[in-house]
Amino acid sequence: MKKLLITFIFCTIVGSLLYARTKDPVAVLFQVRGNVEYTKNGLKWKKVRRNKFLFSGYQIRSSATGSGIITNRMSGEDSLLQPNTTLLVTDRGLKLKEGKLSESKRSNALISGLMKRFSRSQSYTTVRRSADQRPDAFDIVRHIIVTDDYPYLVWENIDHKYRYELAVGSDSYSIDPTEESIIRVKLRPFENTQTVKIKVFEGNKEVTELQPYKTQGTLTNHTIHWMSESEKGNFKEAIRTIQENYPDNDFMLGSLFEREEMWSAAMDQYKTYLQENPDEIEMTPYLFRVYKKLRLKEIYKNELSLWAKAMKE
Repeated sequence: MKKLLITFIFCTIVGSLLYARTKDPVAVLFQVRGNVEYTKNGLKWKKVRRNKFLFSGYQIRSSATGSGIITNRMSGEDSLLQPNTTLLVTDRGLKLKEGKLSESKRSNALISGLMKRFSRSQSYTTVRRSADQRPDAFDIVRHIIVTDDYPYLVWENIDHKYRYELAVGSDSYSIDPTEESIIRVKLRPFENTQTVKIKVFEGNKEVTELQPYKTQGTLTNHTIHWMSESEKGNFKEAIRTIQENYPDNDFMLGSLFEREEMWSAAMDQYKTYLQENPDEIEMTPYLFRVYKKLRLKEIYKNELSLWAKAMKE
């Protein structure tokens, strides 16, 4: 009992510390032209080279040739950053320190909606005791959508000594033992929604298999849906809209994948963006959110620990 109490107190304290350091973006700056800079602490200024998520405490300044568009996460409104302007980002929005900020207007509905998804990041940064990595605890994402361009199913590798037999509807796949921490399977096209079954083997001996999960007291199978041609129309239009506003196909594209329940694609997009933009460390909790959906428990725990250390530096 004493040990459990100490563990609870530790988790509560650490979780509270991470909560205090975790913020959601107030806005995003995009379509930057000319010289625009930002600072996190008011001391060191850096040039904005790509789309930039803005957090409370940041400052933005533009030169005589600098401009950009800023979307407020809560209101969904766009403002034009004018040349020779300095802004302070606060919890309530943008505060003009010098220069001029255009009148706000409603943002593109898609962009506005995706921005609002960047919330509650502290929910994914609480330190808890991890579940044991046992074969009988094997689990994967409950439902996922895949497409021709993003056909991957992923799950956490229990151990390098295990091989897997995957069945998606009537189609089957054999996955040999691997040292990789994530099993990634490129699926062949199928129609509609199919049930997922996975058996785990050590040599020729079956160790465990994927069990149905409970939802509202009912046992439910894990499923995968292949996006049909008729369903792709709006999806492709959304991608085109994001690419026009965000030429780097950055974090916003990952948010779209999340909205569409394309969890593997969202993970890959977020990871690529964060690797290419190490200064955007505050956005990492949204990758953790996807890890949790994909049931990547050990990877989530390990990367959360590294993120927590980096946030203290």
